[in-house]
Amino acid sequence: MAGGHRRLSLPHALAVVTGALLGVGALYIPERVETLAGPMTPVGFLVATAGALALTVGYATFLSGPLGDRSAGAYLHLSRTWRSRAVGFFTVWPKPAVYAALLALLAQYLARLLALPVAQDTVALVVLGGLLALHLAGPAVVGRLGLLLSGGFTLFVLVLAAAALSVVVPSNFVPLLPTPVLRDQPVLSLGRGALVALFGFVGFEACVGLAGEVESPRETLPRALLGGVTGVGLLVTLMAFVTLGVIPWARMIFATVPFVDAAASGLDVAATALVTPGLVLATLAALVALSWAPTRTLAGLGEVVPPLAHTNRFGAPDVASLVVFGLAGTLVFVDAVFVGLFLVVPGLLVLYVVHGLTTAALPVVNPDLYRACAFRLSPRLLAVCGLSGAGLTALLLWQALTLDPVVVLGYTRVGPTLTGPVADPLVRRPLESAVPTLVGWETLGVLVYVAARDYRAEVGVELEPLTRF
Repeated sequence: MAGGHRRLSLPHALAVVTGALLGVGALYIPERVETLAGPMTPVGFLVATAGALALTVGYATFLSGPLGDRSAGAYLHLSRTWRSRAVGFFTVWPKPAVYAALLALLAQYLARLLALPVAQDTVALVVLGGLLALHLAGPAVVGRLGLLLSGGFTLFVLVLAAAALSVVVPSNFVPLLPTPVLRDQPVLSLGRGALVALFGFVGFEACVGLAGEVESPRETLPRALLGGVTGVGLLVTLMAFVTLGVIPWARMIFATVPFVDAAASGLDVAATALVTPGLVLATLAALVALSWAPTRTLAGLGEVVPPLAHTNRFGAPDVASLVVFGLAGTLVFVDAVFVGLFLVVPGLLVLYVVHGLTTAALPVVNPDLYRACAFRLSPRLLAVCGLSGAGLTALLLWQALTLDPVVVLGYTRVGPTLTGPVADPLVRRPLESAVPTLVGWETLGVLVYVAARDYRAEVGVELEPLTRF
Protein backbone atom coordinates (compact mmCIF):
# COMPACT_ATOMS: atom_id res chain seq x y z
CA MET A 1 0.00 0.00 0.00
CA ALA A 2 2.28 2.59 -1.29
CA GLY A 3 2.11 6.25 -0.85
CA GLY A 4 0.51 6.67 -4.28
CA HIS A 5 -2.65 5.16 -2.90
CA ARG A 6 -2.95 7.61 0.00
CA ARG A 7 -6.21 9.25 -1.01
CA LEU A 8 -7.97 9.42 2.33
CA SER A 9 -7.89 12.20 4.92
CA LEU A 10 -8.85 13.02 8.50
CA PRO A 11 -12.64 13.00 7.87
CA HIS A 12 -12.41 9.48 6.45
CA ALA A 13 -10.51 8.29 9.53
CA LEU A 14 -13.02 9.99 11.83
CA ALA A 15 -15.82 8.25 9.94
CA VAL A 16 -14.29 4.87 10.78
CA VAL A 17 -14.06 5.76 14.48
CA THR A 18 -17.65 7.02 14.67
CA GLY A 19 -19.06 4.20 12.56
CA ALA A 20 -17.35 1.57 14.69
CA LEU A 21 -18.19 3.13 18.07
CA LEU A 22 -21.75 4.26 17.47
CA GLY A 23 -22.91 1.23 15.54
CA VAL A 24 -26.30 -0.34 15.97
CA GLY A 25 -26.40 0.08 19.74
CA ALA A 26 -26.26 3.88 19.77
CA LEU A 27 -30.01 4.15 19.31
CA TYR A 28 -30.54 2.03 22.43
CA ILE A 29 -28.45 4.22 24.75
CA PRO A 30 -28.44 4.16 27.78
CA GLU A 31 -29.80 0.60 27.94
CA ARG A 32 -28.16 -1.62 30.61
CA VAL A 33 -26.17 1.26 32.13
CA GLU A 34 -29.08 3.08 33.74
CA THR A 35 -30.08 0.02 35.77
CA LEU A 36 -26.71 0.25 37.56
CA ALA A 37 -26.05 3.99 37.76
CA GLY A 38 -29.59 5.37 37.81
CA PRO A 39 -29.86 9.11 37.04
CA MET A 40 -26.04 9.31 37.30
CA THR A 41 -25.82 7.39 34.01
CA PRO A 42 -24.52 10.33 31.90
CA VAL A 43 -21.61 10.68 34.32
CA GLY A 44 -20.95 6.96 33.87
CA PHE A 45 -20.55 7.48 30.13
CA LEU A 46 -18.10 10.32 30.77
CA VAL A 47 -16.03 8.11 33.08
CA ALA A 48 -16.06 5.36 30.46
CA THR A 49 -14.83 7.86 27.87
CA ALA A 50 -11.86 8.71 30.09
CA GLY A 51 -11.06 5.01 30.39
CA ALA A 52 -11.21 4.55 26.63
CA LEU A 53 -8.92 7.55 26.15
CA ALA A 54 -6.32 5.93 28.41
CA LEU A 55 -6.05 3.10 25.87
CA THR A 56 -6.29 5.47 22.92
CA VAL A 57 -3.21 7.39 24.10
CA GLY A 58 -1.07 4.30 23.60
CA TYR A 59 -2.24 3.78 20.03
CA ALA A 60 -1.83 7.50 19.28
CA THR A 61 1.73 7.41 20.61
CA PHE A 62 2.81 4.52 18.40
CA LEU A 63 0.99 5.89 15.35
CA SER A 64 2.77 9.23 15.66
CA GLY A 65 6.13 7.53 15.16
CA PRO A 66 7.83 5.59 12.39
CA LEU A 67 5.42 2.67 12.80
CA GLY A 68 2.46 4.88 11.92
CA ASP A 69 3.03 4.71 8.18
CA ARG A 70 1.92 1.08 7.88
CA SER A 71 -1.44 -0.57 8.47
CA ALA A 72 -0.16 -3.46 10.58
CA GLY A 73 -1.04 -1.48 13.71
CA ALA A 74 -0.74 -3.36 17.00
CA TYR A 75 1.34 -6.13 15.41
CA LEU A 76 4.10 -3.61 14.67
CA HIS A 77 3.65 -1.84 18.02
CA LEU A 78 4.12 -5.03 19.99
CA SER A 79 6.72 -6.77 17.84
CA ARG A 80 9.00 -3.72 17.63
CA THR A 81 8.67 -2.74 21.28
CA TRP A 82 9.41 -6.22 22.61
CA ARG A 83 11.56 -7.17 19.58
CA SER A 84 9.57 -10.34 19.11
CA ARG A 85 7.43 -11.18 16.10
CA ALA A 86 5.85 -14.03 18.04
CA VAL A 87 4.50 -11.64 20.70
CA GLY A 88 2.99 -9.39 18.05
CA PHE A 89 1.62 -12.23 15.91
CA PHE A 90 -0.09 -14.29 18.60
CA THR A 91 -1.54 -11.27 20.39
CA VAL A 92 -3.03 -9.86 17.18
CA TRP A 93 -3.90 -13.19 15.52
CA PRO A 94 -7.49 -13.34 16.91
CA LYS A 95 -8.34 -9.85 15.63
CA PRO A 96 -9.11 -10.72 11.97
CA ALA A 97 -11.40 -13.56 13.08
CA VAL A 98 -13.09 -11.29 15.63
CA TYR A 99 -14.02 -8.70 13.04
CA ALA A 100 -14.95 -11.31 10.45
CA ALA A 101 -17.50 -12.69 12.94
CA LEU A 102 -18.82 -9.17 13.58
CA LEU A 103 -19.18 -8.55 9.85
CA ALA A 104 -21.12 -11.81 9.52
CA LEU A 105 -23.38 -10.87 12.44
CA LEU A 106 -24.09 -7.38 11.10
CA ALA A 107 -24.77 -8.71 7.59
CA GLN A 108 -27.33 -11.14 9.02
CA TYR A 109 -28.88 -8.37 11.11
CA LEU A 110 -29.16 -6.10 8.07
CA ALA A 111 -30.88 -8.92 6.21
CA ARG A 112 -33.44 -9.20 9.02
CA LEU A 113 -34.03 -5.44 9.00
CA LEU A 114 -34.57 -5.32 5.23
CA ALA A 115 -37.02 -8.24 5.37
CA LEU A 116 -36.73 -8.91 1.64
CA PRO A 117 -38.61 -11.82 0.01
CA VAL A 118 -35.34 -13.76 -0.16
CA ALA A 119 -33.67 -16.08 2.31
CA GLN A 120 -31.94 -13.95 4.96
CA ASP A 121 -28.65 -15.83 4.69
CA THR A 122 -28.65 -15.19 0.95
CA VAL A 123 -29.08 -11.46 1.56
CA ALA A 124 -26.28 -11.54 4.16
CA LEU A 125 -23.94 -13.28 1.72
CA VAL A 126 -24.77 -10.72 -0.98
CA VAL A 127 -24.01 -7.90 1.47
CA LEU A 128 -20.64 -9.45 2.37
CA GLY A 129 -19.88 -10.06 -1.31
CA GLY A 130 -20.69 -6.47 -2.17
CA LEU A 131 -18.46 -5.18 0.62
CA LEU A 132 -15.64 -7.42 -0.60
CA ALA A 133 -16.04 -6.02 -4.12
CA LEU A 134 -15.83 -2.49 -2.75
CA HIS A 135 -12.62 -3.32 -0.88
CA LEU A 136 -11.08 -4.87 -3.98
CA ALA A 137 -11.97 -1.70 -5.90
CA GLY A 138 -9.58 0.22 -3.67
CA PRO A 139 -9.43 2.06 -0.36
CA ALA A 140 -10.72 5.33 -1.83
CA VAL A 141 -14.06 3.69 -2.70
CA VAL A 142 -14.54 2.22 0.77
CA GLY A 143 -13.35 5.41 2.45
CA ARG A 144 -15.81 7.63 0.61
CA LEU A 145 -18.71 5.27 1.24
CA GLY A 146 -17.80 5.07 4.91
CA LEU A 147 -17.67 8.85 5.18
CA LEU A 148 -21.13 9.14 3.61
CA LEU A 149 -22.68 6.47 5.87
CA SER A 150 -21.01 7.39 9.15
CA GLY A 151 -21.50 11.09 8.51
CA GLY A 152 -25.16 10.52 7.70
CA PHE A 153 -25.75 8.43 10.80
CA THR A 154 -23.93 10.91 13.05
CA LEU A 155 -26.08 13.73 11.64
CA PHE A 156 -29.17 11.59 12.21
CA VAL A 157 -28.19 11.09 15.85
CA LEU A 158 -27.43 14.78 16.35
CA VAL A 159 -30.83 15.79 14.97
CA LEU A 160 -32.56 13.32 17.29
CA ALA A 161 -30.50 14.53 20.25
CA ALA A 162 -31.42 18.16 19.54
CA ALA A 163 -35.09 17.19 19.31
CA ALA A 164 -34.94 15.31 22.61
CA LEU A 165 -33.03 18.16 24.27
CA SER A 166 -35.95 20.49 23.60
CA VAL A 167 -38.25 18.41 25.80
CA VAL A 168 -35.86 17.46 28.62
CA VAL A 169 -37.43 17.68 32.08
CA PRO A 170 -34.70 18.62 34.63
CA SER A 171 -36.74 17.19 37.49
CA ASN A 172 -36.14 13.71 36.03
CA PHE A 173 -32.69 13.89 37.65
CA VAL A 174 -34.11 14.71 41.09
CA PRO A 175 -33.32 12.92 43.27
CA LEU A 176 -29.99 11.92 41.74
CA LEU A 177 -29.80 8.87 44.05
CA PRO A 178 -33.37 7.58 44.19
CA THR A 179 -32.80 4.07 45.59
CA PRO A 180 -31.20 2.77 48.81
CA VAL A 181 -28.47 1.01 46.82
CA LEU A 182 -27.53 4.20 44.98
CA ARG A 183 -27.56 6.22 48.18
CA ASP A 184 -25.50 3.69 50.15
CA GLN A 185 -22.99 2.93 47.36
CA PRO A 186 -22.95 5.88 44.95
CA VAL A 187 -19.32 5.48 43.85
CA LEU A 188 -19.58 1.72 43.40
CA SER A 189 -22.85 2.08 41.48
CA LEU A 190 -21.33 4.70 39.22
CA GLY A 191 -18.26 2.52 38.68
CA ARG A 192 -20.36 -0.47 37.72
CA GLY A 193 -22.33 1.61 35.26
CA ALA A 194 -19.15 3.10 33.78
CA LEU A 195 -17.66 -0.38 33.36
CA VAL A 196 -20.66 -1.51 31.33
CA ALA A 197 -20.53 1.73 29.32
CA LEU A 198 -16.85 1.04 28.60
CA PHE A 199 -17.83 -2.07 26.64
CA GLY A 200 -19.33 0.34 24.11
CA PHE A 201 -15.81 1.49 23.18
CA VAL A 202 -14.67 -1.97 22.11
CA GLY A 203 -13.52 -1.57 18.50
CA PHE A 204 -12.15 1.95 18.97
CA GLU A 205 -8.92 1.00 17.21
CA ALA A 206 -10.58 0.09 13.89
CA CYS A 207 -9.24 3.19 12.14
CA VAL A 208 -5.64 2.06 12.68
CA GLY A 209 -6.12 0.05 9.49
CA LEU A 210 -6.10 3.28 7.49
CA ALA A 211 -2.44 3.95 8.25
CA GLY A 212 -1.42 2.89 4.75
CA GLU A 213 -4.22 4.82 3.09
CA VAL A 214 -4.44 8.29 4.68
CA GLU A 215 -2.32 11.31 3.94
CA SER A 216 0.23 12.16 6.65
CA PRO A 217 -0.83 9.20 8.84
CA ARG A 218 1.50 10.12 11.72
CA GLU A 219 -0.49 13.31 12.25
CA THR A 220 -3.88 12.22 10.92
CA LEU A 221 -4.50 9.00 12.83
CA PRO A 222 -3.56 10.19 16.33
CA ARG A 223 -5.93 13.12 15.82
CA ALA A 224 -8.66 10.84 14.49
CA LEU A 225 -8.31 8.42 17.39
CA LEU A 226 -8.14 10.98 20.19
CA GLY A 227 -10.68 13.32 18.63
CA GLY A 228 -13.01 10.54 17.51
CA VAL A 229 -13.09 8.72 20.86
CA THR A 230 -13.57 12.02 22.71
CA GLY A 231 -16.28 13.15 20.32
CA VAL A 232 -18.18 9.87 20.45
CA GLY A 233 -17.82 9.81 24.24
CA LEU A 234 -19.34 13.28 24.55
CA LEU A 235 -22.07 12.37 22.07
CA VAL A 236 -23.15 9.20 23.90
CA THR A 237 -23.07 11.18 27.16
CA LEU A 238 -25.43 13.71 25.61
CA MET A 239 -27.63 10.90 24.31
CA ALA A 240 -27.83 9.36 27.78
CA PHE A 241 -28.64 12.76 29.29
CA VAL A 242 -31.47 13.61 26.91
CA THR A 243 -32.92 10.09 27.09
CA LEU A 244 -33.11 10.16 30.87
CA GLY A 245 -34.24 13.78 30.73
CA VAL A 246 -37.26 12.83 28.65
CA ILE A 247 -38.05 9.36 30.00
CA PRO A 248 -38.07 9.20 33.81
CA TRP A 249 -35.52 6.76 35.17
CA ALA A 250 -38.18 4.60 36.79
CA ARG A 251 -39.95 4.20 33.43
CA MET A 252 -36.89 3.40 31.33
CA ILE A 253 -37.71 -0.29 31.61
CA PHE A 254 -40.73 0.29 29.37
CA ALA A 255 -38.73 2.00 26.57
CA THR A 256 -38.15 -0.27 23.56
CA VAL A 257 -35.47 1.84 21.85
CA PRO A 258 -34.77 4.43 24.58
CA PHE A 259 -32.94 7.17 22.68
CA VAL A 260 -35.31 7.04 19.71
CA ASP A 261 -38.34 6.98 22.01
CA ALA A 262 -37.05 10.15 23.68
CA ALA A 263 -36.33 11.89 20.37
CA ALA A 264 -39.72 10.94 18.97
CA SER A 265 -41.32 12.88 21.83
CA GLY A 266 -39.44 15.99 20.77
CA LEU A 267 -40.26 15.54 17.09
CA ASP A 268 -43.87 14.58 17.84
CA VAL A 269 -43.67 11.54 15.57
CA ALA A 270 -44.08 7.82 16.14
CA ALA A 271 -40.84 6.17 17.25
CA THR A 272 -41.48 3.33 14.82
CA ALA A 273 -41.03 5.76 11.92
CA LEU A 274 -37.45 6.41 13.04
CA VAL A 275 -36.25 3.04 14.32
CA THR A 276 -35.92 0.97 11.15
CA PRO A 277 -34.32 3.68 8.95
CA GLY A 278 -31.95 4.54 11.79
CA LEU A 279 -30.95 0.92 12.38
CA VAL A 280 -30.41 0.26 8.66
CA LEU A 281 -28.17 3.32 8.35
CA ALA A 282 -26.32 2.44 11.56
CA THR A 283 -25.73 -1.15 10.45
CA LEU A 284 -24.41 -0.10 7.05
CA ALA A 285 -22.08 2.45 8.66
CA ALA A 286 -20.81 -0.14 11.15
CA LEU A 287 -20.26 -2.75 8.42
CA VAL A 288 -18.08 -0.41 6.38
CA ALA A 289 -16.22 1.00 9.38
CA LEU A 290 -15.44 -2.37 10.92
CA SER A 291 -14.32 -3.90 7.63
CA TRP A 292 -11.04 -1.95 7.70
CA ALA A 293 -9.72 -3.65 10.81
CA PRO A 294 -9.61 -7.32 9.74
CA THR A 295 -8.46 -6.77 6.17
CA ARG A 296 -5.61 -4.45 7.10
CA THR A 297 -4.61 -6.38 10.22
CA LEU A 298 -4.34 -9.60 8.25
CA ALA A 299 -2.40 -7.82 5.51
CA GLY A 300 -0.07 -6.48 8.21
CA LEU A 301 0.63 -10.03 9.33
CA GLY A 302 1.98 -10.49 5.81
CA GLU A 303 5.40 -9.72 7.27
CA VAL A 304 5.20 -13.18 8.82
CA VAL A 305 2.94 -14.79 6.17
CA PRO A 306 4.12 -13.10 2.92
CA PRO A 307 1.14 -13.99 0.65
CA LEU A 308 -1.17 -11.98 2.92
CA ALA A 309 0.69 -8.77 2.06
CA HIS A 310 -0.18 -8.95 -1.65
CA THR A 311 -2.08 -5.96 -3.06
CA ASN A 312 -3.90 -5.50 -6.36
CA ARG A 313 -3.47 -2.63 -8.81
CA PHE A 314 -5.87 -0.47 -6.78
CA GLY A 315 -3.72 -0.76 -3.67
CA ALA A 316 -6.16 -3.11 -1.92
CA PRO A 317 -4.89 -6.12 0.09
CA ASP A 318 -6.74 -8.61 -2.10
CA VAL A 319 -5.55 -11.86 -0.50
CA ALA A 320 -6.26 -10.64 3.03
CA SER A 321 -9.67 -9.30 1.97
CA LEU A 322 -10.61 -12.60 0.34
CA VAL A 323 -9.62 -14.49 3.49
CA VAL A 324 -11.57 -12.18 5.81
CA PHE A 325 -14.77 -12.06 3.79
CA GLY A 326 -14.42 -15.72 2.92
CA LEU A 327 -14.34 -16.51 6.63
CA ALA A 328 -17.33 -14.23 7.33
CA GLY A 329 -19.28 -15.76 4.46
CA THR A 330 -18.45 -19.29 5.60
CA LEU A 331 -19.72 -18.54 9.11
CA VAL A 332 -23.01 -17.36 7.60
CA PHE A 333 -23.28 -20.23 5.13
CA VAL A 334 -22.72 -23.01 7.68
CA ASP A 335 -24.79 -21.20 10.34
CA ALA A 336 -21.82 -20.94 12.70
CA VAL A 337 -21.64 -17.18 13.33
CA PHE A 338 -22.10 -17.85 17.04
CA VAL A 339 -18.77 -19.73 17.12
CA GLY A 340 -16.97 -16.64 15.85
CA LEU A 341 -18.85 -14.50 18.35
CA PHE A 342 -17.40 -16.56 21.21
CA LEU A 343 -14.06 -15.03 20.25
CA VAL A 344 -15.10 -11.39 19.82
CA VAL A 345 -14.86 -9.78 23.24
CA PRO A 346 -12.08 -11.92 24.81
CA GLY A 347 -9.97 -11.71 21.65
CA LEU A 348 -10.03 -7.91 21.53
CA LEU A 349 -9.70 -7.41 25.28
CA VAL A 350 -6.57 -9.57 25.48
CA LEU A 351 -5.10 -7.37 22.76
CA TYR A 352 -6.05 -4.19 24.64
CA VAL A 353 -4.52 -5.46 27.89
CA VAL A 354 -1.23 -6.37 26.21
CA HIS A 355 -1.17 -3.11 24.24
CA GLY A 356 -1.78 -1.09 27.41
CA LEU A 357 1.07 -2.83 29.20
CA THR A 358 3.30 -2.31 26.18
CA THR A 359 2.43 1.39 26.16
CA ALA A 360 3.47 1.69 29.81
CA ALA A 361 6.73 -0.17 29.19
CA LEU A 362 7.70 1.58 25.93
CA PRO A 363 10.03 4.29 27.34
CA VAL A 364 11.95 1.69 29.32
CA VAL A 365 11.91 -1.32 27.01
CA ASN A 366 12.52 0.54 23.75
CA PRO A 367 13.59 4.15 24.43
CA ASP A 368 14.70 4.69 20.82
CA LEU A 369 11.21 3.98 19.51
CA TYR A 370 9.69 6.13 22.26
CA ARG A 371 11.87 9.11 21.33
CA ALA A 372 10.94 8.69 17.66
CA CYS A 373 7.24 9.28 18.39
CA ALA A 374 6.02 12.83 17.81
CA PHE A 375 3.10 12.50 20.22
CA ARG A 376 4.49 11.28 23.50
CA LEU A 377 3.63 11.99 27.08
CA SER A 378 6.26 11.92 29.78
CA PRO A 379 7.33 8.35 30.65
CA ARG A 380 5.50 8.54 33.97
CA LEU A 381 2.25 9.86 32.51
CA LEU A 382 2.42 7.39 29.64
CA ALA A 383 2.82 4.58 32.17
CA VAL A 384 -0.24 5.84 34.07
CA CYS A 385 -2.31 5.81 30.86
CA GLY A 386 -1.05 2.43 29.77
CA LEU A 387 -1.53 0.75 33.14
CA SER A 388 -4.95 2.38 33.65
CA GLY A 389 -6.12 1.22 30.24
CA ALA A 390 -4.75 -2.27 30.78
CA GLY A 391 -6.32 -2.48 34.23
CA LEU A 392 -9.75 -1.38 33.05
CA THR A 393 -9.75 -3.78 30.13
CA ALA A 394 -8.56 -6.55 32.45
CA LEU A 395 -11.75 -5.94 34.46
CA LEU A 396 -13.76 -6.21 31.25
CA LEU A 397 -11.87 -9.38 30.34
CA TRP A 398 -12.74 -10.84 33.73
CA GLN A 399 -16.40 -10.21 32.92
CA ALA A 400 -15.95 -11.85 29.53
CA LEU A 401 -14.44 -14.95 31.14
CA THR A 402 -17.10 -15.30 33.84
CA LEU A 403 -20.36 -14.33 32.10
CA ASP A 404 -22.19 -15.93 29.18
CA PRO A 405 -21.04 -14.56 25.79
CA VAL A 406 -24.56 -13.32 25.09
CA VAL A 407 -24.49 -11.15 28.23
CA VAL A 408 -21.07 -9.71 27.48
CA LEU A 409 -21.86 -9.04 23.81
CA GLY A 410 -25.08 -7.42 24.99
CA TYR A 411 -23.00 -4.74 26.68
CA THR A 412 -21.31 -3.79 23.39
CA ARG A 413 -22.71 -1.77 20.49
CA VAL A 414 -23.72 -4.99 18.68
CA GLY A 415 -25.94 -6.00 21.60
CA PRO A 416 -29.26 -5.18 19.86
CA THR A 417 -28.46 -7.65 17.06
CA LEU A 418 -28.53 -10.55 19.52
CA THR A 419 -32.19 -11.45 19.64
CA GLY A 420 -34.10 -14.71 19.47
CA PRO A 421 -32.38 -17.61 17.71
CA VAL A 422 -29.19 -15.58 17.26
CA ALA A 423 -28.67 -15.35 21.00
CA ASP A 424 -29.65 -18.88 21.97
CA PRO A 425 -26.35 -20.62 21.02
CA LEU A 426 -24.42 -17.95 22.97
CA VAL A 427 -25.97 -18.89 26.30
CA ARG A 428 -23.03 -21.01 27.41
CA ARG A 429 -20.48 -20.81 30.16
CA PRO A 430 -17.17 -19.22 29.06
CA LEU A 431 -15.30 -22.45 29.84
CA GLU A 432 -17.51 -24.12 27.24
CA SER A 433 -17.43 -21.33 24.67
CA ALA A 434 -15.07 -18.36 24.80
CA VAL A 435 -12.06 -20.08 26.38
CA PRO A 436 -11.86 -23.17 24.11
CA THR A 437 -12.54 -21.04 21.03
CA LEU A 438 -9.71 -18.66 21.91
CA VAL A 439 -7.34 -21.54 22.68
CA GLY A 440 -8.33 -23.31 19.47
CA TRP A 441 -7.80 -20.21 17.33
CA GLU A 442 -4.39 -19.58 18.89
CA THR A 443 -3.48 -23.22 18.22
CA LEU A 444 -4.34 -22.67 14.57
CA GLY A 445 -2.13 -19.58 14.75
CA VAL A 446 0.80 -21.73 15.90
CA LEU A 447 0.36 -23.96 12.86
CA VAL A 448 0.19 -20.94 10.54
CA TYR A 449 3.23 -19.37 12.19
CA VAL A 450 5.35 -22.51 11.81
CA ALA A 451 4.18 -23.15 8.24
CA ALA A 452 4.95 -19.53 7.33
CA ARG A 453 8.46 -19.85 8.75
CA ASP A 454 9.08 -22.87 6.55
CA TYR A 455 7.59 -21.07 3.54
CA ARG A 456 9.85 -18.05 4.03
CA ALA A 457 12.89 -20.30 4.25
CA GLU A 458 11.87 -22.15 1.09
CA VAL A 459 11.34 -19.05 -1.06
CA GLY A 460 14.21 -17.09 0.50
CA VAL A 461 12.26 -14.27 2.16
CA GLU A 462 14.37 -12.32 4.64
CA LEU A 463 12.69 -10.39 7.42
CA GLU A 464 13.78 -6.88 8.27
CA PRO A 465 15.56 -6.41 11.61
CA LEU A 466 13.20 -5.77 14.51
CA THR A 467 15.37 -2.80 15.45
CA ARG A 468 14.54 -1.04 12.18
CA PHE A 469 11.67 1.42 12.40
